Amino acid sequence: MFSFSVKASSVLKVTLLLFMIFFWGSNFCYGNDSIKELIHGRLSADKKTLDLSGGKIGPREAKVLAGMSLLSNVEILLLQGNKIKYAGMKNLAKSPHSANLKHLDLWGNMIGDMGLKVLSESIFLKGLEVLKLWKNEIGDDSLELMVKSSNFKQLKTLMLNDNMVTPVGAGYLANPDVFPQLETLNLFRNSIGDEGALAFSLSKPFVNLKSFYVGENNLSDNGAIALIKSNSFPNLEVLDMVKNHLGEETSIAAFMSRKKNKIQIIIR
Repeated sequence: MFSFSVKASSVLKVTLLLFMIFFWGSNFCYGNDSIKELIHGRLSADKKTLDLSGGKIGPREAKVLAGMSLLSNVEILLLQGNKIKYAGMKNLAKSPHSANLKHLDLWGNMIGDMGLKVLSESIFLKGLEVLKLWKNEIGDDSLELMVKSSNFKQLKTLMLNDNMVTPVGAGYLANPDVFPQLETLNLFRNSIGDEGALAFSLSKPFVNLKSFYVGENNLSDNGAIALIKSNSFPNLEVLDMVKNHLGEETSIAAFMSRKKNKIQIIIR
């Protein structure tokens, strides 16, 4: 009986210890001095690249970053694998120190529609050339605001994979006037469907687009063939449509297009 009580007590202590580790780890936050030390330590020698990937940066840490003058020289800001959320994005978007950013990677930061809204409305983030928004819970509402913004005229790469884009959002994005310099558009693992594919296939020409990724988007042969035969991408080099519901008709259309235009069309 005594032995059983000791064992039960030991198991309870271990369980409590693991819980505390998990709790404090998941709610980890830096002190102001610690976050500033981390930021200085992750800054490149030329002060143009700041890599905070996986740095446990939350809204509070993002606010500290937004207020630091060293951000004024940064052109590449890598924040993938953090969780700055809407509040953190709001502070960065309103910071005059962010005005020189050209490359912003926000993979998995849960900024949501409100985060993209403040990014689109920022008076400072107007020179972005690369914007990576993978896994950020972004839907059609914020894309409507995005295409009304003049902030993306220099954008060359837009990555919106693993979000919540539907045919409606695809219709908003199918506008080369919003992204006149766009070279790469990644919509992998959304839900644009044939209707969204058709919107792109009928759009005005994206004259600079070289790579277009629409894998796992619920496309059928109708949507895929519309993209393959479209005149909206005169300089396209890669059309990736993997993991869709495509059959023999798409395979034939892809073969004929490869033969004629030498475009790399990926369908499996």
